[in-house]
Amino acid sequence: MKKGNGRFDANFTAGGLLLNEFLALEKMLLGNDFRQEIQSEELLNNVIGIATMSARKRIISEIKRRNLFAPSGFWNYFFSWSENEKKIGLLYLCLKTYPLVLDIHLEVALKKFKTGNTLNAYDIQMRLDEISSKDDFVSSWSESTLEKINVQYRKAIKDAGLFDGNNLVKPVGISSSFWKYFEDINESWFLSACFINN
Repeated sequence: MKKGNGRFDANFTAGGLLLNEFLALEKMLLGNDFRQEIQSEELLNNVIGIATMSARKRIISEIKRRNLFAPSGFWNYFFSWSENEKKIGLLYLCLKTYPLVLDIHLEVALKKFKTGNTLNAYDIQMRLDEISSKDDFVSSWSESTLEKINVQYRKAIKDAGLFDGNNLVKPVGISSSFWKYFEDINESWFLSACFINN
């Protein structure tokens, strides 16, 4: 069996798109001292509103991680987008941050969209099984972890307007300037990932 190449982790299970959390952190994300301020937020819980310290640490750790993948100036655009556009923007960060989520999206959802649109838990489970068979690390994960990734992934694409619960769909009501932003930063692969330009 092939050793895990360390690409995949299960951190996406900490919580879908995290829209409310990112919205709560607007001042920090647009400010100049995000790293310092998010550290104190972990202790003080002034804006994020996650009651327990352990849950807050876990969520904030993923927020910091996703923020590292945000292109320069991303948050300035983000806070001017509609709510639906914000959700798609956060899906973009998830695909950038978590290789496993990107793999599932490109290998399952994108292929399914091109061949008939339906998507279910079994489709994703099959891909996770395939990855497990080639990756020792992923194969060491519990059933509940794999199930959580499966559920969280489907919820994330549903929240982003790419999935209606049964079928993969093109997101509606998204401005052309939103898509142009991704083309302008040389990330036009993301349009294909959202079933645009297919």
